[in-house]
Amino acid sequence: MATKNTISTSSAWTELEFSARCMSPYISTPIYIPEETSYFLCRPDGTREQHRLTFVVFRAEGAAEDDWEDDPMLGRLQMAVLGDDDEEVQPADAVYLGVSPDRFVKVVRNDDNEIVFDFTWHYGNVEIDRAERTDEGYVLRKDDFGEDGIACRLIPRKGNPFTIRLTIPYVGFAVTDADGQHLMGDINITHNDLASYRYAFVGDNNNDRFQISLADGKLNYMCVLGDDLRLSIRDMRDRMSLVGEIDAEGPLSDILMGAHSALIKNKSSRWRVQLTGEEVEGADEVELNGVALARFAFSVFNNADAADEDAIAQRLMAMEQKYAFQWFWLSEDDWSHEHLEGLIDMENLDDDPEKMMRQALLFNRYETFMKRLTAFSYISQNPIQGDQLQARNNKRKIARCVRRIQAHRSGEESVWTLDEEARNEIIHFFSTFHREFTAALEE
Repeated sequence: MATKNTISTSSAWTELEFSARCMSPYISTPIYIPEETSYFLCRPDGTREQHRLTFVVFRAEGAAEDDWEDDPMLGRLQMAVLGDDDEEVQPADAVYLGVSPDRFVKVVRNDDNEIVFDFTWHYGNVEIDRAERTDEGYVLRKDDFGEDGIACRLIPRKGNPFTIRLTIPYVGFAVTDADGQHLMGDINITHNDLASYRYAFVGDNNNDRFQISLADGKLNYMCVLGDDLRLSIRDMRDRMSLVGEIDAEGPLSDILMGAHSALIKNKSSRWRVQLTGEEVEGADEVELNGVALARFAFSVFNNADAADEDAIAQRLMAMEQKYAFQWFWLSEDDWSHEHLEGLIDMENLDDDPEKMMRQALLFNRYETFMKRLTAFSYISQNPIQGDQLQARNNKRKIARCVRRIQAHRSGEESVWTLDEEARNEIIHFFSTFHREFTAALEE
């Protein structure tokens, strides 16, 4: 989901979330596509219920208050999720073209001085301020674009004329922060702030790909833009085999794919992304084995506010990529109270029933927390998942990693004795072929 449109008041209101297909680098606002939009009914008490399109009604901008219809109309419109009984629901605004933005507008030519647009819109006429209409398309001087773009007026054969704004896109790769500012060079981001950062790639005939090096060069991918505005992710160390696909615009976490760091190269530009700040203090000194990690998790858990257990889990999960391990490699025996000597006060428990109860409750909370942490680790996977063909091509490597985990679980061989490269191999195949890996592991 790429963005959302929200109108909130003291009553219930409608929120829309648009997918990346609703976006165009050449149009300043999202374009409504029914099947690419999610609809939510929100209330002041914090509830946010997703509803199907059949529960949404539409009215043209400026129409009468009760002039709602079941189908969207061309132009600027409002839409509302149906509330309970006579509940008043505030609508959300959108623009509907009848086609997706990538089919509506294409760039024929883009040079230092001019940009040429071509439009496909069978519902009426298109007029653009200060544009020269030629056989090539609508020719616009880039000097004529202001900060808000340039007006594109659409005059449908049925309905009211409306205007959208065309913009000159940033061609190539871009990283933006929560304020929409473009960032370059070294970018340090805390784990808590990562959700506020986004990436976007706008390609042309001379710039249709960029390279990602993840986790200090352990993974190297080439991202290639396709005609469907999707990026195909190709493994540069495996004959450019296809690893998966992501949108050309989205949260930066999709580009990181669970890694702690990334070097992104596009033409002569570089972005060095490092997750920092919210790391767990003292993690560098922890020995990599189940008991030591369990003891470290207890010390972090015990020194934090109980209300922040989810935040604690996220910080501990951030250790996995950096230190090349996974929390689900731990067993319940690793966090047994017998291994918490010096961390949990067990002195004179028999003489102090209240203290015994407090310590028992603390350990029970910690045990529950560890079960949640290891379960979350087990279900975590890369946004980019290998397809069935790739899984078959890597069948023996996946099987080798599965055997190592099985041997670790049975006590025949410890994964903690493996070198970092071997541990990273397990992490890579577990997270990239998660379905096949877990199916083999659970046989």
